[in-house]
Order: sequence, then C-alpha cells, then structure tokens
Amino acid sequence: MDDLVAFMRERRRADEAAAAAWAERSATITAWAKKVATLLTRHEIPADQTLFDRAGEHKVRIASGWLVLTTRTPSAAHPGVLKDAGILLTPSGELWQYDNEWPMSARLTATIPAFRTAEGAALKARCEWILDNVIEAFADALDRHGIDVAELEEL
Repeated sequence: MDDLVAFMRERRRADEAAAAAWAERSATITAWAKKVATLLTRHEIPADQTLFDRAGEHKVRIASGWLVLTTRTPSAAHPGVLKDAGILLTPSGELWQYDNEWPMSARLTATIPAFRTAEGAALKARCEWILDNVIEAFADALDRHGIDVAELEEL
C-alpha cells in the first residue's frame, strides 16, 4: 500500500510541475502570437485563410487567420504518403494546428491537455508540435511579408 501511495504522490507532483511548465511556455508563445498578429494586421496582410473541421459529412468553419506554417510530412497511418499539416494564427492570437489525418484541429491552450487518455495524449502531442515549431514559423511569416525585426522589438 505504501508503494501505491508514494507512486500516486510522486505522479501528482510530476503532473503539477508539468502543468506549471506548460502554462508558462504556452503564455510565452501566446504573447508572441499576439505580437505577430498585431504586426500582420498593421501591415494589412489579409487574414484570409480559413480552417475547417469535419463534423460527420459537413465542413465546419473553425477559425480564420494566417497560415504561418504549412508542411508536408510522412504519414504515420499511410507509409509512403505525405500528409499536410500546419499552424494557423488568428487575428486574436490563437494558434491552431491542423493535420489532414485528423478530423478536428487542435487549439493551443493555457492548460496542459489531460494526457492520460489516448485522445488527451494525441492532443498534447499536437499542441507540443505547435510549441516546438511556431517561433521559426513566426520569423518566416514576418520575413515573408517584409516586416522588420525592429517593429517586433517595439511592441
């Protein structure tokens, strides 16, 4: 019994530490997202990309904004096939990850997804993909639109 109690206490401490680290990293990325969205809006770059999800046979509009990252990566489900994936930034600074192998998009949240379930673990992995790739994607998007780093530093 003592082993179970010790395990559960240690797991709770580890989960709390992971949640705190997630919240801090997510807040930092969200602050940068809002700055990049502000600059893209100031430069009148149209936020004309629309993200859709599938609900049964219907396409449902999720968000509009700028595709700051689009990539083709090997499919895990279909060996030898490339899949489309990317990150959409909305004018309000939300970040969405899309992947054409998933029927639903994933939005970066301030709280860590409940990763002890299969769905939660997949959502966490998709949000981590945003966190791992978005800074370079922001830099590329600003460069692509001729926005100088000095403007970013002024915000």
